[in-house]
Amino acid sequence: MKLATIKKQPAERFSYTVLYSEALTAGDNLESVSATVDPVGLIVENVGVYDPRVKLWVSGGEGGVSYKVTLTVHTSDGRIFQDELVFRIKEL
Repeated sequence: MKLATIKKQPAERFSYTVLYSEALTAGDNLESVSATVDPVGLIVENVGVYDPRVKLWVSGGEGGVSYKVTLTVHTSDGRIFQDELVFRIKEL
């Protein structure tokens, strides 16, 4: 599911948090997360689980390029969520 489109300048470094509490059932918890970027160029410096949240830090990217970050999240009950964030890089 596409979650958001985020505008960012090439020199900016910031975090983005995704909340999963509404998607989880009672007793289910987030266990792991991975992130992939397409195309190469945006840097996901860190991505981690802070149940019921996933937090990632991003930096870099080339002006005029849109990058898709795909988060794949696994839960203790065996659910797998795959969500996408689009980062549009624009020098202002």
